[in-house]
Amino acid sequence: MDFNLPMDLVTEILTRLPVKSLMRFMCVSKLWLTLISSRYFTHCFLTVSSPRLYMCLWDGNDYLNSEILSSGLPDATTPSAFLVDHDLTTPRMGRPVLQNLGGFMCYIYWNKPRIYNPATRQLVTLPFKKSDHVIVPPGAKKIVRYYFGYDALNHKYKVISSISVHLLQNMEVISSENWVFVLKGGRCSWKRAALTPPDFCPHVPCKMEGLCIDGVIYYMALLGPFEYVFVSFDVRSEEFNMIQVPRRDGDELLERFQNVGILEYGGKATLFDQTNLKDKGVVALWSVEDAGSKRWSCKNLVVQPSQRHLVNTITFNVKGTTQSGKVLLIPKDFVFPFHILSYDIQNNDMRKIEIRGIPDRWFSMDEESEVCVDVMFMDQSESVISSDFVSSLDWTEGDIQEPSIHSSLPISLSLPIL
Repeated sequence: MDFNLPMDLVTEILTRLPVKSLMRFMCVSKLWLTLISSRYFTHCFLTVSSPRLYMCLWDGNDYLNSEILSSGLPDATTPSAFLVDHDLTTPRMGRPVLQNLGGFMCYIYWNKPRIYNPATRQLVTLPFKKSDHVIVPPGAKKIVRYYFGYDALNHKYKVISSISVHLLQNMEVISSENWVFVLKGGRCSWKRAALTPPDFCPHVPCKMEGLCIDGVIYYMALLGPFEYVFVSFDVRSEEFNMIQVPRRDGDELLERFQNVGILEYGGKATLFDQTNLKDKGVVALWSVEDAGSKRWSCKNLVVQPSQRHLVNTITFNVKGTTQSGKVLLIPKDFVFPFHILSYDIQNNDMRKIEIRGIPDRWFSMDEESEVCVDVMFMDQSESVISSDFVSSLDWTEGDIQEPSIHSSLPISLSLPIL
C-alpha cells in the first residue's frame, strides 16, 4: 500500500531530524536531494530550536593544539551538568570562536576569517584582507579585526574587516579603514566601505568579539585613551555608524573594559559591565535604546545574597546570551572540575553548570602550556548546508580571490559548495 504524504508534512518531519540523518536522506531520491538542499528547507530547519553546548579548548602557546567538543541536552541524571562527548575537532581549526551566526562558528586562523559548520564539519576559509598599503610608523601597532553579520530579510551574510593603526604608548589612533567582503558565484573580493556619516571617526577595535542583531553588526572600539564607542554596520545598506559609550567613574583605566562584554538584551545591543561583580555582586547593563539619537539606558542588577559565593572568588568572561536570554559567564582560569554560570538577568537568577567529559590531557598540561577555554550555546546549532553561507554572500568587482573549502565528511555526504 502506498502512502502519499503532503510535501509540507514531509518537510515538517524532516526538520525534526538531526543533520546526519538528513545527509543520508539526500541520497534517497532527486526530489529529497532538491528539498533538503533548498534554501526554503534550510530556513525551516533553522526555525526549529536545537540548543547545543559547544566548548573550544586550545593551548595559548601552541597554535595547532586545539579541540572542539559538543554536548546535547543536559545530563538526564544531573540537570545542572552537560556532558561534552562529541569531538568536532577539524584540522586547522585554530583558536577561540569569535561569534556564532545561524549555526556557523566564526573565528580567525593565521589572520584569515573562517566559518565552520559543526553539524557537517565543513570549513570555509575566506581570503584575508591585505593591509600592506597601511603605513605603521615607529612606536605604533597595526590591528586587523573581522566581524560577521547576517540579514535575515534578504538572506545575506557579510564579513567586515577593520584595519587600524595606533600608538602603543598612549593608544592615540593614527588611522583606520573598513572593508566589506562580498562574493557571488564562487568569486570573492574585498571592497572599501563607502557609506560613513560625517561624525564617523578613525578608531581601534578593542574587542575581538562582535555581535549581530537584526542585520546590524556591532563591535566596541577606542577613539583615544579614554573614549569608547559602539561601531555599527548595517548588512543591508552597508552603512557604518558610531555611538559614544557613556563614561562612568573608573573609565580612565583601560583595563576596565576587559570586564565588559557585548551581548543582546531585549533585542538591543548591550554592554554587560561586571567590574563590580566579584567585589560587590553588582552588574551594570548599558543598552542602546535609540541608535538614531544615540540614547542609552542603564540598569543595575544585584546578585542574590544566596548566590554571591558563585562569583566572589572567580573572574569571568562574558560569552553572549542564549535564545532564552541567559548570559553565559566563563571562568578565565581553567580548573577541575570545570563549570560555567548561566545568569538569567530577567529574573536575576544565577545557576552553576558543570561541564563533564573534558579529556584529562587538558587538566595535566605542563607548565609551559597555557590552557584557554571558550564555551557557547547555539540555539540554532545545526545548519543543514554550510555552502549556504558561501552562496548567500553578495559580490562586487575588485581583487578576485578564491575561498578555500575543507570538509571532514565522507565524499558521499558532501554537497556542491559553489
